[in-house]
Amino acid sequence: MLRTDLAATLREDELAPGLVRPAWEDYCFGNVADTVLSLFGDDARRPLPEDVFDGVDTEGVEHVVVALVDGFGWNHFRRAQPDHPFLDTLAERATVTPLTSIYPSETAAAITAHNTTTQPCEHGVLGWWAYLDELGTTVQTLPFADAGDDPIAQTHDTDASVLVDERPVYDRLSGDSVIVAPTGQADSSYSRQATRGARHRDYHNVAQGAYRVREELEAATDPTYCYLYVPSVDSLAHHAGVAHPETDAQLGSVLDALEREVVELLAPTVAERTLLVVTADHGEVDATPETTVDLRDVALDEHLRRDANGDPLRPLGGPRNLQFHAREGHRDALVEAIEAGLDPLDPVVMTREELLDADLFGDREPSDRFEQRCPDVLAVPRDGFADVTDEGLSYVGMHGGMHPDEMLVPFAAATVDLLQD
Repeated sequence: MLRTDLAATLREDELAPGLVRPAWEDYCFGNVADTVLSLFGDDARRPLPEDVFDGVDTEGVEHVVVALVDGFGWNHFRRAQPDHPFLDTLAERATVTPLTSIYPSETAAAITAHNTTTQPCEHGVLGWWAYLDELGTTVQTLPFADAGDDPIAQTHDTDASVLVDERPVYDRLSGDSVIVAPTGQADSSYSRQATRGARHRDYHNVAQGAYRVREELEAATDPTYCYLYVPSVDSLAHHAGVAHPETDAQLGSVLDALEREVVELLAPTVAERTLLVVTADHGEVDATPETTVDLRDVALDEHLRRDANGDPLRPLGGPRNLQFHAREGHRDALVEAIEAGLDPLDPVVMTREELLDADLFGDREPSDRFEQRCPDVLAVPRDGFADVTDEGLSYVGMHGGMHPDEMLVPFAAATVDLLQD
C-alpha cells in the first residue's frame, strides 16, 4: 500500500515556496530509531505514528531489519517502481509510508539522528563540514577527518566525542544490535563513538551485506535489531546523477540482494518473526553546470569569521546546506553577498534568529554544542548547489536542502513472510 495522499500532505507543508519543512512531530526519518526502540518495548520519546504499520502484524515480531538505502527518496521509489519487481512487491504487500527527511537532508546529520534518536539541534552534527572550536579546526564529520582526509584522532590526539556525545540507540536497546555496513566503516572514530553497543559485520558488496543480515537472523537466539547500511546508490547519484541509468543499475543490485537474501531465502520460521523496513535518510536532486556555483568566485572572505589561524572560515554544512559564520558587524553585508553570489541557485537565505524560530534543525531544546555551531547565516538553494573544491563541483546529484525530491523518503514495512512467494 502506497500512501500517496500523505506524500501530498507532507509536501504542502513548506518553509518557503518549494522547500518542504521537516515533519519533526510525526512522519520524520528522525523518528525511525525511536520506532525501533518501541518495537522492542523500550522507552522511546517519539516513535512514528502507529499507522506506519497499518496492515502489519507487529505483535509476533522478534527481529527488526532496517535496510537504509542512502539517497533513495520517495519520488525515486515511485519513478523506479515499474523497473524493479521488488518495489512492486513492497507497494502491494507492505505499507509504504512517506516520511520527511530531517534538516539538513545530509547523511552526517541524519545518520547521527538515527544512531542516537536525537535531532541536529541536540546532537550538533549539522552537515558534512563542521568547525570545532575545541580543536580550532574544520573537520569532515562522518570520517572525522580534516580537509586533507587525515584522521582527527591522529592529528589532535582526541576521539569523536568532541564531535558528538549522545548515547547511541544500540546501547539502550533491550535486544541484540548488529550493524552491517561496508568494510572499514566501523573502524572510523565517528562510528566507534556513535554506534557503541552494537556488533559490527562488514561487507565488500551489497549481496554479501544482505547475506550477512540473513546469517545473523537465522543464527539469532535473542530478539535482534539488524541495521543494514547501503551507501552505493547515493554514491552513484553524486557522480552520475540520480536519474542516470548507472544509478538505476546500482539500485537494482541493492533491491535484488535484499529480495533474494533477506526475503526469498530467509527460513520461513524466522521470516514470520522478522519485520523488514526499507527506508532512506534523504533523496537527491540533480544539478546542471548552470546551477553550480564555485564559492571561490564569490566575494565573501572579508565578511567571514576567522578560524584559529586567522583565515576566513570556509562555508560549513554542505553544498545545499550552506552555513556561514560572520565576522562581528558583517552579517548584513554577508547576507547581501550571499544573495548576490548564489543568485543562479535561487536560494532562501536565513539568519540565525530566523532558522531558530522555524525549528529548522529540530523542535527540541538546543544543546550547547548546537548553539556553538549554529550558523549566523544559512543559504538553502532551490536549484543546484555551491562548493569550494574541484571534486565537489564535479558532482551531479546532491542533497542537503529541502526540495521534495530530497526531503521525502519511503518507509516500507512488512513482516518478511508476507513478502515471500
